[in-house]
Order: sequence, then structure tokens, then C-alpha cells
Amino acid sequence: MRTVNNGIDHYLKLTIGLDEKNYFTGDYSITMTIKNNRYLMLARVILLFVALAFSITAAANSQAHTAPRIGLVLAGGGAKGAAHIGVLKVLEELRIPIHAIAGTSMGSLVGGVYAAGMSADELERRVTQVNWDDLFNDDPPREDWPNQRKKASTMPTWNFTVGIRNGNLRLPKGAISGQKVQLFFNDLVKGVETAPDFNAFPIPFRAIATDLENGEMVIFDHGSLPMAMRASMAVPGIFAPMEWDHHIYVDGGLVRNLPIDVARSMGVDTLIVVNLGSSFLPREQLGNILGVSGQMIAILTEQNVAISLQQLNPKRDILIVPDLGDIGSGDFARAAEAIKTGITAARKATPQLVRYSLSKNEYAAWKRKHFNSGYPVQYVEKVQIAGLELVNAVVFDGLIADHTQQALNRTQLEQDIQKVYGRGDFERISYHFTSETDKRDVLVIDAIEKNWGPGYLGFGLDLSSDNEGDSRFGLRSTYNQTWINSLGAEWNNLFVLGNAPHIQSEFYQPLNLNQAIFIAPYLDYRLNQHSIFLKDQRVARYDVTQSRIGVDLGTSLGDVEVRAGLYMGQTGIALDTGFSELTEGQITDTGLRGRIIYDTLDSAGAPRSGVQITLESTSPLAQLGAGVDYTRTLFSTVVAHSFGANTLSGSIKAGSSFGANMPYYDQFPLGGFLKLSGYANEQFRGNDMAFGAISYYRQIASLPSPLGRGLYLGASLEVGWLSKGIISNANTGKNVLVTPEATRVSGSLFFGSDTWIGPAYLGFGIAETGDNTIYVLIGRP
Repeated sequence: MRTVNNGIDHYLKLTIGLDEKNYFTGDYSITMTIKNNRYLMLARVILLFVALAFSITAAANSQAHTAPRIGLVLAGGGAKGAAHIGVLKVLEELRIPIHAIAGTSMGSLVGGVYAAGMSADELERRVTQVNWDDLFNDDPPREDWPNQRKKASTMPTWNFTVGIRNGNLRLPKGAISGQKVQLFFNDLVKGVETAPDFNAFPIPFRAIATDLENGEMVIFDHGSLPMAMRASMAVPGIFAPMEWDHHIYVDGGLVRNLPIDVARSMGVDTLIVVNLGSSFLPREQLGNILGVSGQMIAILTEQNVAISLQQLNPKRDILIVPDLGDIGSGDFARAAEAIKTGITAARKATPQLVRYSLSKNEYAAWKRKHFNSGYPVQYVEKVQIAGLELVNAVVFDGLIADHTQQALNRTQLEQDIQKVYGRGDFERISYHFTSETDKRDVLVIDAIEKNWGPGYLGFGLDLSSDNEGDSRFGLRSTYNQTWINSLGAEWNNLFVLGNAPHIQSEFYQPLNLNQAIFIAPYLDYRLNQHSIFLKDQRVARYDVTQSRIGVDLGTSLGDVEVRAGLYMGQTGIALDTGFSELTEGQITDTGLRGRIIYDTLDSAGAPRSGVQITLESTSPLAQLGAGVDYTRTLFSTVVAHSFGANTLSGSIKAGSSFGANMPYYDQFPLGGFLKLSGYANEQFRGNDMAFGAISYYRQIASLPSPLGRGLYLGASLEVGWLSKGIISNANTGKNVLVTPEATRVSGSLFFGSDTWIGPAYLGFGIAETGDNTIYVLIGRP
């Protein structure tokens, strides 16, 4: 400090010690020349107070100098972002505190969860133990679907669907809606779920997203943390964009994959920046539209990363770049490997990092403050449903009853949400909490309906072929309209063009919202080709046309659906090729039909668990004007059980006409893939039938969601018995025995797939007689 001159008679001097960075060292000296001793004591007191003030300032400056505020920047990169967890583990080992975090995409997930109070070890456990394939499969298990949706999933072939809304065609916004991902996020950050200000977290946090409407960077610093993280990692084309507060958000990597400037603005002195390296795809992956689209996103990402890296201060900031090798952005199953690369990279930076280490006691105090369970909701006062447009809110009554004025059961809440989501009406159902003026917690269910519905137009392909001359194909289209009225009525339509045309339409009207009782008028027209075999030789092929119009009354209780009704029917028979053995012309077969079905299978294509039991009966009745009179009853069941990648599946069928001789087209058929595989399709027919099969298949590959479940290799053993199959010709009065009563044995080897386009099989069947057949099939056997 310069001298203070108190006139000619008194001279005072205070010398302050400063280091090379202008921080006060705590040293000072006083020089005074005072001719009048009356002021000597006063001068000393004044100078001592000045020195004391500098000492206090010096202590603060010294503390700030030795323990600067540290910001953490975590880049996006999909599955590669698990490396961030490895970096956090090393930071904890080195006792380095973090005072602010900014993250993008997967960096926002890791950073948000860490900022919410979860330690790196716990975060590692959660990320490595979660089933990512299941997490990216939006649907709850099929066995939890409502019966009407289970029925639609048994369609024998694959389907590509677009939506129709207000007369316009619409596509889904992404391959993955993120339903289960959102619920996973909610559970990870439950400690801060009632803290709307991200500055109030144990560590202040920012998540970066892109506004899809204008391309601007969006910095989330308040609101729902799970929604902010979900918006930040909405990779275009993979995750559906996040609609929130009247905006549409996608992955923040498009504008700021490495948010250095955002973290710098949070009042920190030093940055630890974790970049995940280049996201460019190799040349061999650029040969299709998916590769080209992915590369375009990578180009945008890498350009903004390059700009962000120029903002680093090499004297103060530390850059860590894990060597992720061939770990790709979609390799979530390799999270443990990615974490190890983060550990390795952070330890290489240890000489730079240790200067920010705290003492054991200081770091222990910091951990106690920042790593804890937070304040998760314990009790729910009431439940609110937000976002509904077409769907009747009554479908949430069960959820509301389970959680109003109750201690929060998070597991039960997720199950209730998934049960409603399984109806198929919603793009996403998530939740958050708000507090009323008296601090009571309110559970808000965010129900986002599919914006590409409520009409759905589907296209597909039916195909089956063997080397015995039986080939069936068809181009298929479906149109389904949901929520026609407040009770959830549906109009379902099917159109198939090919050598087996089929038209079907049903209006499904529940009489209450839980579908306990429903009425379903319908019409059905189909043409099938039926072959006649004599001594293993096809001697004729007939076109059999069936037309029916009817109405069913039914009930749906849990996994059981029961329906019965009256129908008016006509069956036409016309010779296509070969010898005329059947009665040609029209047959009236008006009558009654009924069905009971219990279904808990996890897949309609290649089930790995569950049971399906079906009992159905059809009775053309002479009293109702039918030209034939009999009762056809069929019982069938499928049971599947898995152990690891292996599955055993058993099936039983039993049918009877109770002594009547049914028309040939309605007799029970056997023959074809997994139905006596070594024989031609529907080679045998009889009035009574018993069949059993056991199949073993092993999953040889898993498919990432939403592509499907997996690829399988399998084998089957099948045994079938049929009573005599007799053709009665009313025109000639002649009866022809075409199927002798016998028990037949077959087996098969097959390769199968269970994908989003449906099941598909390539099979080889062999019979006990030595007959063999090769099958190609798209759809259910």
C-alpha cells in the first residue's frame, strides 16, 4: 500500500506482501514518523485494523485459489456415454468435488443422475444391470395386453402401419417412443423429483436439447429432470421427439454435443471436459439410407464439437477422451466395457487432476452433502391425469384408486402405467409430482396419445410355400379405427388380395370401459383352395368360398375372452383342377358359433413363455335353414417354457364332429409345417382328430429393439391321429375314402425369426414314411 501522509508532522507507511498472482501473503510492515506522540496510539490502531481487513480478504482469496469451483462437461454419444461413469469413479477416488454439470444426450443422463445425488458406483450398478433391449422395447409384455390387442397380434403375418388423423397420413415420430426409458429415468432421479429448479440439486445441472422447430439450442435448468434428460437424448429417427410445454425437442448433440460454454456460464473456475471421440460412421456402413442419415447427424455433431473444443483454456481446463475402440453408440450391452475406458482415460489425466483434490475430511464432508437419497415423494395426496384428447379418462380409474391418499408404491405405479399403456392408444405415459399450497404432493400422469392415430392403416404380405405344389400368397391391408366413441368402440378391417383373398370387418363395441361385456357385429368373406389327396397324390383342387355375416356377444375378464353368436353363412364349392369328387354349388350353413380363449403367451410368433388355451365350436343348424347339420368342436393349447436361451414348446389339438360326417372343407386338416411336417399342407382330413407336438428352439441371436426379439434354430417331433376322411357327393351319392384312419409321425428342423415384421421360417420336414418337404413361410405356421 502507498504511504499515507498526515501533513508535514506525521508520516505513516504500511507495506503489504503479495505473491506473483497478486494474492495477499499475510505479511505486512508499518513505518511511521510522528513528531506529535499524541497521535501515535491512534495511528497504530488504524493501521492494525487495515492489516486485519487485508488478512481476512487474504484468507478468502487463498481458499478460492486452492479450491476453485469445478465444472464437469459430459458429451453425447449414445452407449459410448457410459464411459462418463468411469471418469466419475476416478474423480471420486481422487477426492475431486464437482460444483456444476452440463451434459448432452447420454451425457445428460449420466450427469443428471450424478447431480441428483447418486454415486458413481451406484450409477454403474444401475446402468450395467438394466436390460437395455427390454428398456428400448416400449411395450409391456404381451401377456399384460388387453384381449382385443392380443387377438390383433395373432395376425398370421407381418404388418407395416401408418396413422390416419383428420384425413392425413402420419408416420410414428421415431422407432422408439421411450416409454420404459422415461420410467427408468424417473426412478434414477427420484431424490430430486420435487425440486423444479436444477440449481437446487445437490450439484447444479444443465441438460442440452435442440428445438426441432427452429434449430436453436435449449438449456434445461428447471422443470422435470426425467423429461429434460429424455429430450436431450431424443436421437432423430430412433427416439421419438419429446413434446413438452408446447415445444418439440430432439437430441442436443445437433447443436451442442460438448456444452463447454454452458458449463462455463454456471460460475465455475475450472472445467473437466469428457469428449467421446468421433461419431463418424465407417465407409462400409454408408451404403443404405440409415447409414447416410446417421452420418448426416454425425457431421453436424462433430462440427459443433470442434467449435466447443476451441473454448478450452489449456492452463485451467482438463480434457479427457476415452479410447472406446469399436464400441458404437448403440452398444448399450457393452456399458461395462465403456466404463472401463473412462476409468483408464481419467487415470491418465491424474497428474492434472490431483491439484484439485481435497483432503479426506474435506471430501467426506462434501460427499455427505451431495450423495444422499434426497427427498423422494413418500405419500401421494391425489392423482391428476394430463394430456388426454380422445381416450376416456376412466381407463385410469384403477391407477387413480391405487395411488390416491396412499404411500407411494413406485413399483406398483409403474405396473399400473404399463397396463394402461398396453392398450396401444398412447405414445408415452410418464409421471411427475407437484406440490399444492399446503405442501401436499400431487402425482401428475402425463398421458400423451399417439398423434398418428386414432386410425391405423397397415400393409403386409402373406406367404407360404412348400415343394409339394402348395403356394399361398397375398398382399394384405388393414384399417383399424379406435375410440369411435367414449366407450372405446373399434372398427377393424382386413383386405387380402392374392390366391387366397379375404375380406373381414368387425365393429367391436364395449358396453362398458373395462370391456367386461361387448357386442361385435361382423362380416367375413374368404376363398381358400382345398386339395384332395389319394395315396399321397394330389388328385384335385377346389376353390371353397365362405361368406358369413353375424354378431357376437361376449365378455372379457382378465386373460379370458368368451364370445358366442348367430351367423348367416353360404359356402360355395367349385372345381379348380383335377377329378370332380366334391359336391359343387352353394351350401347354406347358417348357425351358431362360440369361442373361449385364455392367452398369456409372451409372443404370438415364437413364444418363450406362457399358455394359450382355445375352445371353439361351430354348429350349422337345419332349424336355422342350413343345408347341413353338425357340430364342429376344436380344443387346442400351446405351452412354452424357457431356460436361458432354450425354449420347449408343446401343443395339443383335439377335434370332433361327434359322429357326424362333415363336409370335406370343414373336416379337421393335418399336414404342413409343424402340423405333420413331412407331409404336404393339409394332406389329410378327418371328422375326428388328435394331435400333439413338442418343439425345441434355441435363440442364436438377439435383435435390438424395435427390430424384434431374436433368431432361432429348432426342431420338432409331431404325432397326429385322424379318423376316416370321407368325401360324400350328393349329386352321385358316392362316398370316397380319401384319408384312412391312422396315426402318423413327423419331425422337422427349422430356422426361425421373431421380428417386428412378424415370424418367418425356413424348415425341413420328414415323415416316418420317408416323405420330406421344404417350407418357406412368412407368418405363423
